[in-house]
Amino acid sequence: MKEYNSLINSVFDYRTPYELFVAKRYPRASIAIFDVHSLITYLYNNPTEFFASPANVTGQYSLCDLTGANCIHSDLSLDHFLWFDAVHPSQRTDEIIAAEFVKLVDGTSEYATYW
Repeated sequence: MKEYNSLINSVFDYRTPYELFVAKRYPRASIAIFDVHSLITYLYNNPTEFFASPANVTGQYSLCDLTGANCIHSDLSLDHFLWFDAVHPSQRTDEIIAAEFVKLVDGTSEYATYW
């Protein structure tokens, strides 16, 4: 998953300036690329800044078998977790992403590249 995210970020990093400045496809457009991968990495490396104690960034709130059944949920609330399940962010992580998106729209996100 990390490899695919890095690949897609690289595509955006190179394709966006090409489309704007070489191909000139979007005249007078303003574009912002939101690097959620870097934001999640920051959350992972600094969990105590964002999640209730004890913060859990390596586990998940809900653990199910391979069929998606027989799920076991943590006794801790979702505020402790980066991940809801094996592939989905938790509600707390979604709140953090949403707050950063508001900053992106405002033009102040440090996780955005503005064109």
